[in-house]
Amino acid sequence: MMKNIAIVVKPHAEEVADITIQICDYLKSEGKNVLLEERTASVLGYSDFTTHNEIKDNADLLIVLGGDGTLISSNRIISGANIPILGVNLGRLGFLTETKVEEALDTVKKVLSGNYKFDNRMKLISDIFYDEEKVFTTEVLNDIVINKGALARIIDIEVHIDNQYVNTYRADGLIISTPTGSTAYTLAAGGPIVYPTLNSIILTPICPHSLTHRPIVIHDDSEIKIRILNDDEKVFITYDGQIGRKMSLKEEIFIYKSPQPVKLIVSQKRNYFALLKEKLGWGST
Repeated sequence: MMKNIAIVVKPHAEEVADITIQICDYLKSEGKNVLLEERTASVLGYSDFTTHNEIKDNADLLIVLGGDGTLISSNRIISGANIPILGVNLGRLGFLTETKVEEALDTVKKVLSGNYKFDNRMKLISDIFYDEEKVFTTEVLNDIVINKGALARIIDIEVHIDNQYVNTYRADGLIISTPTGSTAYTLAAGGPIVYPTLNSIILTPICPHSLTHRPIVIHDDSEIKIRILNDDEKVFITYDGQIGRKMSLKEEIFIYKSPQPVKLIVSQKRNYFALLKEKLGWGST
């Protein structure tokens, strides 16, 4: 029974106010409690809003209106909670926010009636240790990217998987991706498209110095340890393209599967291959 419905929007997206008002009016007519995140309330001209902690503690459903970036940032609001997410695409590609605007209200009605399906999408946890002390931790839905600063110099990235030495990549960087993130940055870097519910992690070097250094797909139960070997370079690590920090030579990065997947509501009209055809233009002339 979904009683408390949270809504998060991309504030400057076209049509966002109109479709949000339609959804809110319908939810209220059905006796639902509408939880508006602060920016969402501002878009609708309301002064009252629901805090992130209140959304995480009380929401039965999270509706996100925006692009994939909006959904990824919204997922951090409910991190650790088993709350399904319905994404309505007001952005460009929309691999995660696959419900079209014109389908939004009808889809919300179906979800509230229990007529929906969802995918459990794995997340990755990244812990950073300095002198064996944890100094940073976060989760990602798409990818973790290690890359260099503005200077066009190659960086050396040492990788171990399950305590076994794999390789020292000499490259512009390295992408560690979930299957969901395989259609994001790693795809542009030459990585494979991986079915989003497969149990796997993808490692894709960015412009490797050696042409034999190719993307590799490993089991999602693996633990990855990474060290940066360059002492005189600015090396950065970025999480889902939204959180970033500069790396230190003495820091070690540990990456492993999160125990809490994302419960993503998916379309009943289109399968994943139809989504790929639509978003990537397969078969177009």
